[in-house]
Amino acid sequence: MERKLRTDIFLRQCIFIFVIMGISTLLYMVFMPVYYEYVKDKQIVQAYHDIGELDLSDLDEKDYVMFANYENENLSFCIADEDMKPVYLTEAGENKENTIHRSITKRLDSFSRKPEVIRNSGKLLETARYRGIIRQDETDYYVLIKDIAAGRKSITMAEKFYMALFMLLMVPGCIFMALMWKYLLQPVDKLIFFTDSVVNGTFKDELQEEGRYRELNHLAKNLNQISQQMQRQSEQLEADKKQMLHHNVRQDQIEKRRKEFIANITHELKTPLAVISSQAEMLGYLKEDKEYYVESIQEEVAKMSDMVSSLLENSVMEHQMENMIQKTMDMKEIMDYIIIKYEGMVKKKRLHMETFLSENCYVKGDREYIEQVVDNYMTNALEYTDIGGNIRLTLKKRDGFVRVSVYNEGRQIPEEDLDQIWSGYYRNKKVKRQEEKGFVHAGLGLYIVQNVVTMHNGSYGVENLPTGVEFWFTLPEFTE
Repeated sequence: MERKLRTDIFLRQCIFIFVIMGISTLLYMVFMPVYYEYVKDKQIVQAYHDIGELDLSDLDEKDYVMFANYENENLSFCIADEDMKPVYLTEAGENKENTIHRSITKRLDSFSRKPEVIRNSGKLLETARYRGIIRQDETDYYVLIKDIAAGRKSITMAEKFYMALFMLLMVPGCIFMALMWKYLLQPVDKLIFFTDSVVNGTFKDELQEEGRYRELNHLAKNLNQISQQMQRQSEQLEADKKQMLHHNVRQDQIEKRRKEFIANITHELKTPLAVISSQAEMLGYLKEDKEYYVESIQEEVAKMSDMVSSLLENSVMEHQMENMIQKTMDMKEIMDYIIIKYEGMVKKKRLHMETFLSENCYVKGDREYIEQVVDNYMTNALEYTDIGGNIRLTLKKRDGFVRVSVYNEGRQIPEEDLDQIWSGYYRNKKVKRQEEKGFVHAGLGLYIVQNVVTMHNGSYGVENLPTGVEFWFTLPEFTE
């Protein structure tokens, strides 16, 4: 059965106090009389020895002070000489002879030169007697020392008072302890409230780490750290959830484009197949110009082979991207490398290339594929820029992303084709394709760009500028 910590502590403390007080009372009642008798017996014996050192034939003021001190300890004295004449009496009165007769003369047989303490059990008026004979100057002195009733009565009264006080203070003491524990356990209540809020997904409040108790401060510090870690994990999970949703949307888009790509490939393959079919048919009828038709068939077969090879390479690349290992890299270093790689082609076409590259542009991804994206942008720029034209490369950070753009001076892309250029094998039919060595490609470049950038959780696009075209992509900036 569950109980509150405050209630459990209160009950245990009450039981503990009750047990301690009960044991203390019991020990007091059992051992206090024994201890009292031991002390009194020792005191009586000491008093007897002190009396033996006095000159009982001639007591002075100093001797009376000694008797007074013992009488303050609840001892009484009755001393007489061998003629039964009083030497010293605690009970001063007119009938000293009667006192001597009652206390000594009637009980001479009880006196000895080796006295012992004799106790009368159960008698409160006279709890102990010590009867002895002291001989001084050839005279015997009879000494009676008694432990009077006041001492034993005081013990009995103390026991009763102790019990009554214990019972009287138990109720207010319990109330006080309940209020005290309620106050002392307020930090624990705050810890409970805090943990409840964390369980419910609320991480706004923080516990005070500089309270009254060191242990609770340490616990509060640990709970704050746990709360912060859980908050970060919750935020990360939420971000991962959004990223996964975004990834699923991207995957759907990629699948849609894949189907479009296959449709484009099918369409593109129909043309060379039709040409090959017609040329082969002509070979069956004509006896002349066969060499021309054979070369035409070979050219179309080469085109088909180029398409199929590119298709296979792209398929392999997409499969590898799904298992790529991402590492931190500096885009500035990659851009510098690509600029050097294409420097010869730029000079060959006598192009003017400008670069605006920012420092410390770190991203996380696969360097080989990121380089391939920039390569495809550069290939397009070099292919569609006239001799003597301008190319501009830009790298900068903006809003938590690293943006790479490649601008080339030249003819703009028709607005109706801007969304189609990312599909496989798209080409602008209005632009005559240059067949110069180094610039020919199979039409898969931008399709590869969209796949790579998407797999790196980035975005891509193209813009028509007044004097040319700018291709760009962004990747999330990596910060430690």
